[in-house]
Amino acid sequence: MRQEEGLWHRLDVVARSISPFFVTLLLVLFSLVPLRIADLSPIVPALALIGVFFWSVHRPDLMPIWAVFIIGFVQDLLTGSVLGPGIVGLLAVHALVVWQHRFFLAASFAVIWCAFMLVAAASLAVTWLLTCIAMTAYVDPAPLFFQYLVTTAFYPCLAWAFLRGQRLFQQR
Repeated sequence: MRQEEGLWHRLDVVARSISPFFVTLLLVLFSLVPLRIADLSPIVPALALIGVFFWSVHRPDLMPIWAVFIIGFVQDLLTGSVLGPGIVGLLAVHALVVWQHRFFLAASFAVIWCAFMLVAAASLAVTWLLTCIAMTAYVDPAPLFFQYLVTTAFYPCLAWAFLRGQRLFQQR
């Protein structure tokens, strides 16, 4: 009986540790669901960006760099865009957050949200620039600006949901 309990405990620990990765992958899939609303696709929030930022701030041990790479790779593959700019954008977010992790530990939600706004702007700008270079064409940045606004508006909602989920996991 004791051995069985140990197995379930280990499985529980593994499931908890990989859940941020899989939740963020689900956000990638969710952001690609067609909503059949005209002209909505250019301004769908960058949900993977929110997931990578949040988990890199609150649980960097559960959002390692290899997971960020895979999330960016899957996102680039599924969106049909040029392979690479999305990966680099998410890796830049992860790198900036990990680099300033001590700052985030003592920050309030409002400060973290403001930091997200800056990091998201940098990430989306890098992604846009690399896409222009890879396509050797100028891509209109106007939809990107609206995507940025929608993404920053969605951050508090997803952060709240992530925090609630994290608390539920910790209670068990």
